[in-house]
Amino acid sequence: MNWKHIFARKDLEVLLAEAAGEHRLHRVLGPWSLTALGVGCIIGAGIFVVTGRAAALDAGPGVILSYAIAGIGCALAALCYAEFAAMAPVAGSAYTYAYTTLGEVFAWIIGWDLILEYAMGCATVASAWTNYFNSLLDALHWPQIPYALCNPPWTVDSSTAGIINLPAVILVGLITVILVLGIRESARTNATLVSMKLVVVVFVIVLGVAYVKPSNWTSVPVSRRHLPEEKVVAEIVKEHLKGENKPKPTDERIAALESQVKASYRKPWEIQEMEELVQQGRMTPETREKRLAELDVAMPKSADETDEVEKLLPEVKEKGKKKAVESWGLLGTLGLNRWLTPIDEATRSPFMPYGFSGIMLGAAIVFFAFIGFDSISTHAEEARNPQRDVPFGILTSLFVCTLLYIIVAAVITGMVPYPDIDVKSPISTAFAQQPGADKSLLLRGATALISAGGLAGMTSVLLVLFLSQARVFMAMSRDGLLPEIFGTVHPKFQTPHIATMVTGAFIAVTAGLTPIKTLHEMVNIGTLLAFVMVCAAVFILRYQRPNSVRPFRCPIIYVVAPLGIFVNVLMMLFLPVDSWLRLVGWLSIGMVIYFAYSLRHSHLAKHLMQEIGMPRKEVTGTKFDPEVVE
Repeated sequence: MNWKHIFARKDLEVLLAEAAGEHRLHRVLGPWSLTALGVGCIIGAGIFVVTGRAAALDAGPGVILSYAIAGIGCALAALCYAEFAAMAPVAGSAYTYAYTTLGEVFAWIIGWDLILEYAMGCATVASAWTNYFNSLLDALHWPQIPYALCNPPWTVDSSTAGIINLPAVILVGLITVILVLGIRESARTNATLVSMKLVVVVFVIVLGVAYVKPSNWTSVPVSRRHLPEEKVVAEIVKEHLKGENKPKPTDERIAALESQVKASYRKPWEIQEMEELVQQGRMTPETREKRLAELDVAMPKSADETDEVEKLLPEVKEKGKKKAVESWGLLGTLGLNRWLTPIDEATRSPFMPYGFSGIMLGAAIVFFAFIGFDSISTHAEEARNPQRDVPFGILTSLFVCTLLYIIVAAVITGMVPYPDIDVKSPISTAFAQQPGADKSLLLRGATALISAGGLAGMTSVLLVLFLSQARVFMAMSRDGLLPEIFGTVHPKFQTPHIATMVTGAFIAVTAGLTPIKTLHEMVNIGTLLAFVMVCAAVFILRYQRPNSVRPFRCPIIYVVAPLGIFVNVLMMLFLPVDSWLRLVGWLSIGMVIYFAYSLRHSHLAKHLMQEIGMPRKEVTGTKFDPEVVE
């Protein structure tokens, strides 16, 4: 096998010929079905969970800007996706685009990367689905599913281990059946779920606007933000209490010591900041006294408690400095935050309490909420008029979801001061925290409705991600990079049933047995990498094939593509170094598989070897027609 073949590129004509062959998928999707697929995949766990986490811990009310930046990065990539999807309406998305422009090895990298995005993203959403299901049962005052059947057995803390996440396994099984039966049935199911969650999103906006207080955007003191030091207090306190030769501390004891450490650390500099705010007229003396009273409640009450807290503060400060560096992601690890920290200080305000780095980290986090619009391009082979409908579906779904995200983020941060937002269930809790919520039938009913909307949202995300994963498998199988069985299309249902069932089994096992706490950051970095490569691929193809027919042309490509690369790489740089290490590890495993199997079975490589006179037995199985290639 000639190693030069790893950079071989696949002609557009070959792609189109394969899509027209006997193994093509059923073209049944119109523009609104494709848009619904996009909206179905985009609006899900992101808007119902990630918004709260990013607002409370990373960006404050500035999460509105974080969504705008993430949306811009996606829009730039979406324009490039739309051009290529219209040129080559076949399954495979970014994998296929890379194969025609950058070469086979880069196609494998991006295909393996998409497997990370879609398959592991499915497992994450399926695992989280169970929590929403139990929340709905609780809101309806119905018995919840036993803890042991809602939690996996493999956990870091054995005290939290269960037997299996059974609802997630059952959900994945049902979706597998739907996807095998056909794309039309899948699209109808998705359209129903999309309608449900859009109703909930609109409900959140309409009802929430009445409870918005503009002061929550502009008047919450910067000192109330969650400090890097506070993220390590719990760990330090538990280690400290574990080292004492005393009985196991109670939860109340742990919580009390945590509060005392936080209050003791905050009080000196928070008093100074509040004095400045009062002098500037940005805080009333009454508000200052109220905040000081809250701090005093948590302060140590005895000499022994004071001594214990004083022993812990140095370690809190030291580890807090490291956490502050981590907030800059890879930039902090490389030491570049030294030059960028002054930007943080200059931009810090009640609206942007975490400064510039908080806005960018927030963008990198909420980017998870946008994952899905690119999945439309994986269904180009199933679109009735792909040259028109695929660009329409990509751009329309992204525009609608970005607008909804920004409005919902504004409503939630306006309803509740950002430090008080519940990171686990921010939207439903925001309504429950309103004055008189316990007496209001409307507000009590909102919790159940929002939980139902969360279930519908995550179910549709799971369905579309799952749908896309099977089609990436099929595209890679067609090229010989994966076993050909993954490319088998059911003669009756016209779906890649083998790929779907294998994927379903893998996702079910992963979601049922494995806890995935930080996976969404790993999924984010994989998707951002895919966006970067698509922008690069479309840019390169403008030079390689300037005369190719382009039913949709990305406007000002020489600005959009480079800017798309820059914005998406910038968001990647703000992700933690752990995410980069996981990405490198995942891609390393992929490269081992590529050189051990894929390179030897590649249909393109076999065809090129046949052209240079290799024995025919070495090229058996190639699907390439020399006349088509020429």
